[in-house]
Amino acid sequence: MRVFDTERQEWAGSRSERLFDAERNLDLPRRRTVLRYTAVVLAVCGVSFGVWALGWKDEPEPYRPPAQEGPAEPGVTAEETPATGDTSGTGTSDGATPAVSASPTPPAGYEVLDDSEGFRIALPSGWARDSQSSQYGIDVVDYRGPDGVRRVQVFQLMETSPHASVVEAQKAQSKLDGYRKIHIQYVADPSGGEAAEHEYTADELSGEVGTGAPFHVIDYRFEAQDGERYALIAYGAEDDGREDERELLDTARAWFCPPSTRCEAPQAS
Repeated sequence: MRVFDTERQEWAGSRSERLFDAERNLDLPRRRTVLRYTAVVLAVCGVSFGVWALGWKDEPEPYRPPAQEGPAEPGVTAEETPATGDTSGTGTSDGATPAVSASPTPPAGYEVLDDSEGFRIALPSGWARDSQSSQYGIDVVDYRGPDGVRRVQVFQLMETSPHASVVEAQKAQSKLDGYRKIHIQYVADPSGGEAAEHEYTADELSGEVGTGAPFHVIDYRFEAQDGERYALIAYGAEDDGREDERELLDTARAWFCPPSTRCEAPQAS
């Protein structure tokens, strides 16, 4: 039999039904409190989930380092364009090939070469190349003119200072027959690094066949763009003046670029 419960303001079953269903016998205010707290907990959970979801969505992607450019081809600058489609097979002997340059260009009669030791240099066209192993760094490379006297030598220095290297070399060169020093001094270098020069004449050169006439030599040692130190030595005859050796050296140094280094072409003067 169902009766109206005035306390709960609802229809209720018999006493036995109320005892069987204990949940219905809870105090009404208590049930309402439980429902209220349940709603609050659900609301807080909903807000927390929304904040987490928005934060996850806006999380930045993992950092990816930019792709690095491959190493520049030795001796090729931004102003130079590698030769393509050349099937003529031209070039100097023993590991040197002409480097095609757009602008500027070396003096008339000179060509820019990419040596097999990795450096770039400009020399008179048609010179022969020779090399020998070195105790340090790149091979000792000689480029020789057709007259057999004019020559440019390139090698890498063991010494940590170009000036110290020049002074040490001068001790041996001063023992040459007919040696006469012109100067030993610091000089300005195009790269802005340290450079020193020993200019002299002598009646003989180590390893060279004498011609009966004195030689003129400019021994130039410098720190290049790669932080390493190199020597450029220009040899020639003294009796035809000293300007040709100076031009040889200045042109070779202006266009010299060390191995595995990207260098700008020299500015036209």
